[in-house]
Amino acid sequence: MLGSKILPAILLTLLSAAGASAGAADVAESGDVAVLVERDQSCAYTCGPNCYQQKDIDQAVKTGYGLHQQSQTLGNSKYPHQYKNFENFNFPSAAPWYEFPILSSAKIYTGGAPGADRVIFDSKGKLDSLITHSGAKGNNFVNCVQGKQQGKQPDDKKNGAAALAGGGGLLAMAAGLTALVLV
Repeated sequence: MLGSKILPAILLTLLSAAGASAGAADVAESGDVAVLVERDQSCAYTCGPNCYQQKDIDQAVKTGYGLHQQSQTLGNSKYPHQYKNFENFNFPSAAPWYEFPILSSAKIYTGGAPGADRVIFDSKGKLDSLITHSGAKGNNFVNCVQGKQQGKQPDDKKNGAAALAGGGGLLAMAAGLTALVLV
């Protein structure tokens, strides 16, 4: 049957294009069937709606700790600065702790509005936690959640992670063709 070879080839092409444009999926071929395999876009921490990958957390800590070592600060609130832990979080290392903004854009804080989220690190530059103003009362903080928060969909586009939005139309078309192949 001609359709049994051509349609899977078209399907594979569409899925490859969807994966390439979306950047969040790989396409694997299994016999005559193309399979869309989602890549791990895992969140090391989720703060409110924001997903942070470990590399971005590490970079924020490195930048904040580097500034601390040089006795330099950024912005009106002078980051990094000592974090007093008024909320009584249970951090793995001993005080003093320091806070530095981590931005949902995946860029490094260089001054200006710090956003809601912070990395907390100790006097040796070791990450203790991430905290956020999101969901807290007043100017308080709450803990961020390790991993991807259940029931929430972080805004991956804002965090530099690839989103499937660009390939959504192609994925829908591929799903339709899959139905035709199976008929």
